[in-house]
Amino acid sequence: MAKPVPERLELASYFLTFETAPRFGDLDPLRHLNNAALVRIYEDARVRFLDGSGVREAWEPHCRFVVAEMAIQYLAEGGYPDPLSVGSGVLRIGRSSFTLAQGLFQNGRCIGVGDTTLVYVDTAAEAPRALPATARARLHATTMRVGFIQPAARSPDARTSETDFENA
Repeated sequence: MAKPVPERLELASYFLTFETAPRFGDLDPLRHLNNAALVRIYEDARVRFLDGSGVREAWEPHCRFVVAEMAIQYLAEGGYPDPLSVGSGVLRIGRSSFTLAQGLFQNGRCIGVGDTTLVYVDTAAEAPRALPATARARLHATTMRVGFIQPAARSPDARTSETDFENA
């Protein structure tokens, strides 16, 4: 797995930041933050991103986002009880999907990066639907604009096209 580009390791590179405190129950037997607990922290920050960016307000009736793919790269161990910060910003926008880039930070150090591709789905038709113009504009406003951002779980040779998830 390729190392993240340097911009992914800086909290200031992300559009929205969410602060949280790990719970004692998030620890594994070695007293490190468990990988499953970190997935929940990324998820919580993703939901807060949809609310904080105004994207959720742009949803049409009977439509929602579903997770098509999630990749996490663990860079360092996290501990308890030091607070965590999760930065979120849009990496890529397609016709009916977008990829959210996230960085997880503790004590000023990036301990992980994650990418989640969300597909906008018409629940009545059970099919992907083009992103509404308002949602697209709000996503563009949150795009990470720092050099070339390589998705977390892809090698430099594996590029993601805007149509990769259109038929998901």
